[in-house]
Amino acid sequence: MGEFNISASMQAQSKYCEDNSAPHFAPKSGVCWNCRRNVYEPYHWKIENGVKKPIPQEQSTFETGITVEKAGNSLVTGCPHCNRSYCD
Repeated sequence: MGEFNISASMQAQSKYCEDNSAPHFAPKSGVCWNCRRNVYEPYHWKIENGVKKPIPQEQSTFETGITVEKAGNSLVTGCPHCNRSYCD
């Protein structure tokens, strides 16, 4: 699993966009305007009765968020937590 670091991820995404002449879709603050979670911060989840619920890390079955490595190597086009697109 990669490293989560909000400020380093924000810088990595900005650099990725600049280096690749790509539009910067990710929120400049890192906070999703739809779910109000930071896209560069890990959130832990478990699915119960078909519903995704945030829970403590030790009880989680999966994690969402954008690591420093992912932010530096790919274009962020949506929120990893609520799946809201930033480019439609």
